[in-house]
Amino acid sequence: MSKKKNLLAIFIIIFGVVLRIFLNEKIGIPNFEAVTALSLFSGSFLGGIYALIVPLAIIFFSDLYFGNTIVRLFTWSAFILIGIFGILFKRSSKYYFLKITGGGVISVLFFYFWTNFGWWLTFGMYPMNFQGLIQCYLAALLFLRNQLFSVLIFIPVFNLIFSSVFDKITSTIKAKSLS
Repeated sequence: MSKKKNLLAIFIIIFGVVLRIFLNEKIGIPNFEAVTALSLFSGSFLGGIYALIVPLAIIFFSDLYFGNTIVRLFTWSAFILIGIFGILFKRSSKYYFLKITGGGVISVLFFYFWTNFGWWLTFGMYPMNFQGLIQCYLAALLFLRNQLFSVLIFIPVFNLIFSSVFDKITSTIKAKSLS
């Protein structure tokens, strides 16, 4: 299964990088992104070290295209933690779709609070007090809305795609082990 997981991880990374660039360049809606959903699914479908590597690789390689600032410490760590969070969602569990969708919403809220805290802390755009932090969070509400919409779109789509791919891989492995 390790070789199959490696191939699926590579596919998710390439797909994630291309999709992140496409959504940013062609769609152009701020924070309308697929990385949150892909991070969750890497943890849920692949588990283990893939929960860290897949989100980090997507962000690292796409940031080579976009560039980044010191806030990357917050964005990168957020996506890694979201990938680890995805491990909690077992595909075989009852109500998986509802759980992973709820996990997507929680992940977006975590990303919003963590990365905007990072923005407030590192960029000096807002006063370094509680009021400045609240101003930062309020200014970022549009980004939160867009990211929530994107996760509510991409979770169902990726669930369908990855369930089909993962089931095909699993059935192929079982068929080969029986023969």
